[in-house]
Amino acid sequence: MVVKIDRNLCTGCGQCVDTCPVEALSLDSDNIAIADADLCVDCGQCVDVCPVEALSLD
Repeated sequence: MVVKIDRNLCTGCGQCVDTCPVEALSLDSDNIAIADADLCVDCGQCVDVCPVEALSLD
């Protein structure tokens, strides 16, 4: 499982990127968060810090 990112809600603030303990998140060329499924460990820390609730774990 990997964190899901709602591209319509993401503002590109980077808080999720800064919080991820395994560096599974980054910002793409549109300044939208993207997740690397091979690195994500489903810890949920990024979900907790997202100010616009653009991230979720399913």
